[in-house]
Amino acid sequence: MFLVLVVHADFKALGMPSLADHAAAPVGTFMRYLVESFSIVCVNVFILISGWFSIKFRFVRLGELLFQLLFICLVMFGFLALMSGVGELSLRAFVDDYWFVWSYVMLYLFAPALNSFVDKEPKKSVETFLLFFFLLQTLFGCLISTDWFSLGYSPLSFMGLYVLGRYMRLYPNRCTTQSRTIDLVAYMGMALLITLSVYLLHFLQIDPSKVYAYSCPLVIVESVSLFLFFTKLSFKSSAVNWLAVSCLSIFLVHCFPGFFERVYLYQIRAWFMGLDTLSFVLCTFLWILFFLFVPVFIDKLRIFIWHKMMTRS
Repeated sequence: MFLVLVVHADFKALGMPSLADHAAAPVGTFMRYLVESFSIVCVNVFILISGWFSIKFRFVRLGELLFQLLFICLVMFGFLALMSGVGELSLRAFVDDYWFVWSYVMLYLFAPALNSFVDKEPKKSVETFLLFFFLLQTLFGCLISTDWFSLGYSPLSFMGLYVLGRYMRLYPNRCTTQSRTIDLVAYMGMALLITLSVYLLHFLQIDPSKVYAYSCPLVIVESVSLFLFFTKLSFKSSAVNWLAVSCLSIFLVHCFPGFFERVYLYQIRAWFMGLDTLSFVLCTFLWILFFLFVPVFIDKLRIFIWHKMMTRS
C-alpha cells in the first residue's frame, strides 16, 4: 500500500515526463522513472500474496469487506461535506476510482474455483495454464491492449496472478527457491531495466506507457522477485499484523472519488510546481506517510463496530 501511494504520487499526480522534461531536467526525469519502476509492482504483489495464502471464501468475510467499503465511504463523504462540500459524485467515479476493490471482489468470488483447480489438477496442467495465460495476457493485455485485460486493471489479470501465487506456494522449484539476495537483485535489476526501456522508447518517440502496465511481463517478473524476497523472511510481529488487517483502508481513503483528485493529487501537484526538489520530496514523503497510517486508525473504529455487530447477531 505504501507503493500504491508512491505510484499515485508520481505519474498519477504529475503525469509521465515529456520530451521537454527530458531536455530540461534529465536527472530528475530519470529519477521519476526509477521511482515509478520500483513502485509499479504494488498491485501485482498484493494479488500474489492473496494467492500464496489462498482466499478462504466465507460469506461473512465478504460481508466484512463490503462493510469496510461502506464505512470508509460514509466517513469520507462526511469529511468532504464538512470541509468543502461533496461536489459532484457519480456512480461511474466509484467504479473507476475503486476499480481495484471491484476487481478484488470478483477475484474473491472466483477464489474457490481457482483454489480447487490449483490444488487438484496435476502440476503440469497448472504450469500449462500459466504459460498460456501469460502469453495471451502479454499479447492481448499489453501489446494489443484489449478491454478485457485492460493492461492488468481487471479481474481476469488478478485471477492469473492469484493462480501463479498459489502455484509458487504448492510447487517450489529452482526459480522460486533462490536466495533472497538473488530475489532482491532481480527486483532491482528489473526496475532498472524498465526505467532504461522507458527512457529509450521515449527518445524514439514510441509510447512507453505500456511498459508500466500491470500486465507487462517485465513488471510481472519484477513483482514476483520482490514477492519471493519477502517469502524468505521469517519473523513474527503483532505490529505488522495490526497494520496489515487494515491495509485496504489506505486505498479506500486516499482514492475516494472527489477526494483523490481534489486533495491527494492536487496537493502533490501544488508542491511540485511551487517547491524546490528537496522540499517537494520531503513534503510528498510526509504526505504519503500521513495517508499510510491515518486510514488504519480510522479502520480500527470500523473493526470495533463490526465485531459488536457480529457479537450481537
